Amino acid sequence: MAARKLLPIAEPDIASYGHFAFFLSVLYTDADAMRWVYSNFVQLLMRGSDSDMMVDYYTSNPDDHHLVPSLAGSPRLARKMIQRYFPRFADFVRNSIEDGYYVTTFADDFYIPGTVGYQNRSNPHSIFIYGFDDENRTFHASAFLSNQRYGGTTVCYDDLEKAFHGFEPPDEYHYTAYTHLYKLNERRKSVCDFNVPWLMEQLEDYRLAKPSNRVQELYEVSSSPPLAWGMDIYDFLLLQIERHAAREIYLDHRPFYVLWEHKRMMNRRFAYMERQGYYVVSPEAAEGYRSVERSALLNRNLMLKYWMTLDNRYLEQLAERLIPLKAEEALVIERLLDEYATSLRTKEE
Repeated sequence: MAARKLLPIAEPDIASYGHFAFFLSVLYTDADAMRWVYSNFVQLLMRGSDSDMMVDYYTSNPDDHHLVPSLAGSPRLARKMIQRYFPRFADFVRNSIEDGYYVTTFADDFYIPGTVGYQNRSNPHSIFIYGFDDENRTFHASAFLSNQRYGGTTVCYDDLEKAFHGFEPPDEYHYTAYTHLYKLNERRKSVCDFNVPWLMEQLEDYRLAKPSNRVQELYEVSSSPPLAWGMDIYDFLLLQIERHAAREIYLDHRPFYVLWEHKRMMNRRFAYMERQGYYVVSPEAAEGYRSVERSALLNRNLMLKYWMTLDNRYLEQLAERLIPLKAEEALVIERLLDEYATSLRTKEE
């Protein structure tokens, strides 16, 4: 057995939440898998409640037991099963990495260096483990650290043991009650194509604030409907700002991070499409979306400045900028879709 092993990882464009950041850190290491990645992550939805609001991508992810073609066959295991057959969780993780599997699980941040809960408070949270070092008795991992940024850390074998066994999920069906193993499926990833029509369909749904649930509703259990889809999220966030100013709710900074990340992802997608020869966005549309990304970044920074200073001027500036940004993005998307429709007509002629 090897005394040390590091599985390859890469920095993904999307790192707002673990249920995407972890498996994308694997997919971004592989050129075949990137065709699926850049064909998706276009539509957004908002769900949750006043106390736990979330803007998320409407794209399959293995944490929800949805199919990601490049990871087909990657197992999800119940904590109780692992605990029954592996008295030491560290041995299970080490053996999994030895076999080429990345491990993502829930562990108590009290034992995870660099996290907000480290040596401070109990906080069961997700962690992504991709390497081990027997000499130093440490695992290499990625997690959401004390600055709430996705980054790397190391965890000693004994501390990971305590972190895994140090809490109990509320019940066996709770999302913290599972451990996922990821491995690239060489056959399935090789047949994933970049899908321009699907990309444009998602973009149209996003622009029209239209629910994109025509496929997943076939196998999803009934749940509360999203509060908003696509560009309607801007209006909902403006309402949230107003309610926060009236001290009715707490305003989470993460939706504004996701909005900026979404624009960055769009621009990197356009560059990828051009490099690979799939489709070329016009210089005018490309510059238009780069401007949208810059505006979204400024909005994100205003949100962060507000929470660092509690100066209402930043909140007021953010509120003033949201709807103009929505209008700016809508115009760029309309241009993109018109250009695509024209390109199709030209091909038919």
